Amino acid sequence: MTRPVRQIWLYIFAIGMLFFVNLIRSGIIVDKSLLPRFFLLSLLLLGSWLGPLRKKRIFQNSFFEISFLLFYLWNLVSSFWAIAPSESIMQSQMVFLSFAVFATVAAFQRNNKAFENIFIRIHLVALILSFGLAFYKMSTLEFYDPYKIVSVSANNNLYAGFLVLSLPFVLTGYSINRGFWKFLSVAVAVLSVFFIIIIQSRAAYLALAAGSITAAIVMGLKYRDILTRKNLLTGTVAILLLASGVTGFYLSLDRTRQNYFLSKVPVWQYFKSYDQESAEKMLALRNKEKATNSQLTEFDFAEAYHENASLRMIFWGKSEGLVKLHPITGVGAGSWRLHVPAIKEPPNPEHTARNFTYSQPHNEWIGLLSELGLIGFLLALCVFFLPLGTAFREIFRKIPAPHISTVFYASFILGFYLFASFDFPFRRVEHNVLLFSALVFLLARLDFHRRDAETLRLPDRRSTALRLCVSAVKKTLFALILIFTLILATARLHGEYYTLKMFQQEGKNDDQVIEYAQKAENVFYKITPNTLPLAWFEGVAWYHKGDVYKANACFEKALEITPFEVRLLNDYGASLFSLKRAAEAKTVLLKTLEMDPFFDDARFNLGAMYYFTGNRDSARFHINKCRNSQKKIDFLKELDAPSAYPQ
Repeated sequence: MTRPVRQIWLYIFAIGMLFFVNLIRSGIIVDKSLLPRFFLLSLLLLGSWLGPLRKKRIFQNSFFEISFLLFYLWNLVSSFWAIAPSESIMQSQMVFLSFAVFATVAAFQRNNKAFENIFIRIHLVALILSFGLAFYKMSTLEFYDPYKIVSVSANNNLYAGFLVLSLPFVLTGYSINRGFWKFLSVAVAVLSVFFIIIIQSRAAYLALAAGSITAAIVMGLKYRDILTRKNLLTGTVAILLLASGVTGFYLSLDRTRQNYFLSKVPVWQYFKSYDQESAEKMLALRNKEKATNSQLTEFDFAEAYHENASLRMIFWGKSEGLVKLHPITGVGAGSWRLHVPAIKEPPNPEHTARNFTYSQPHNEWIGLLSELGLIGFLLALCVFFLPLGTAFREIFRKIPAPHISTVFYASFILGFYLFASFDFPFRRVEHNVLLFSALVFLLARLDFHRRDAETLRLPDRRSTALRLCVSAVKKTLFALILIFTLILATARLHGEYYTLKMFQQEGKNDDQVIEYAQKAENVFYKITPNTLPLAWFEGVAWYHKGDVYKANACFEKALEITPFEVRLLNDYGASLFSLKRAAEAKTVLLKTLEMDPFFDDARFNLGAMYYFTGNRDSARFHINKCRNSQKKIDFLKELDAPSAYPQ
């Protein structure tokens, strides 16, 4: 029998994941948190596999683990039909890291049962630090704006999801600890819910409600013995503290922000549809001159608060079109954002007054179905829902029922899955670290791995030496994949570093834009986080410098990996016209407008082309379809002028 892993390694690993991985940010790249965390997590996992776990059994060969590995392999295989393999490989390695987190945490937990409590205690401290960061951010704002509360995650919605996913750890900490750590769990639980409320993520409201109601129902049916006087008193005090905190926060706001705060409470209006009157009201608000800080802040002029849900539904509808085109295999991991502009129905809403695109569908389940097809989606259901189904089955079947922490983990993971129906938490490292750690502790409470592995185990006549050899091969293979993940992370960090430099030089120095775009691009990084290929930025710079031939070549290169990007098509059409290929240019711009009828840049370019080729009526037809603006007025005046007859 092997000795358990020493506790010092448990602390090092937990601190590494919950502090250095989950909290690190860097301003020298475009996405400040994703890639640094991706790199550090890969490094931490590799160190654990080669260090304290090198002689430990890591894989259980359970149905769950096999499903997880198949899910990863399907993501990786999808790069063969994806139009941008580099993005599919990146997304695949995100899945692999999630599996590696699960396997590593499970190995630590099997070898030392104290790991769960160590993990929880360190996470409590990490949450306190995150609250400190959030309070500090609030103190720097002249006026409170929930969208500017950036703590652990990149925005307020993702931070709210992080807190929802933290609740089962906090509640489990209360249930298994005594003294200081028990009281700390109560304080952290109150602050977690406080921040979920004040940062006003409606998806998190739904997740919190779903998790709390599920847990309350299950406890009422199977765990009535926990309703002791002490626990009821603790719950009452916690609710009073929470109510006092939220009330005090609300009273500290001015009238405008109080009304805005209250408008988020009826979450059912999140799904309100737009009508023409709403669209006109939004456009009128946008056209007003911004008030000074002494009156209102910028977020007060945002479109109606339910816009996010309505726009999400539009892109869910577009995703349906992708699924119909690729029902079995999907468009490839990480490729939703590259394909969705090709789907015409439903159209982008006119009231957005811009070409509006999302880099994610803001619904992980729709995203999985769109990118991985039916095969990948079924594998995902096994990975994400098999543990929950097992947990609820055991809770209602087993006598006595499993430990109360089983209810906390299962209920709030279920709530988190509801949150994932309105956002993209699976694409962020910090959420995957917490989610798959929670699944480990949930399944450990059920003794799931041992029983599941036994159902799959066949008679094994191999010698001990052969089994050890097979185990060594598995560990070596996974270590090599982790090394590859580090190489991938390094390449993409290099790309984003020069991409940020390129962004900083846009409109200032075309030569440096070209230089940085060329330095940024590599085999694993061709598309920037804003979904535009590096070659497009290089092409725009060449166009500004007057070298239309090089610009056109860059645009054609960019179209190979983003063939449906309207901004790129618009510039490609302009370069074709400059090369005296007017017929091709008009065809490209008409295709652009077919994909996005409200993209005015393409209409102005098309109108100009017709104008310069002597077709004034066609020019006027397209310019009249543009939104009202000074540019439109000036263009129509020129068309109506007697001199509006190009020679």
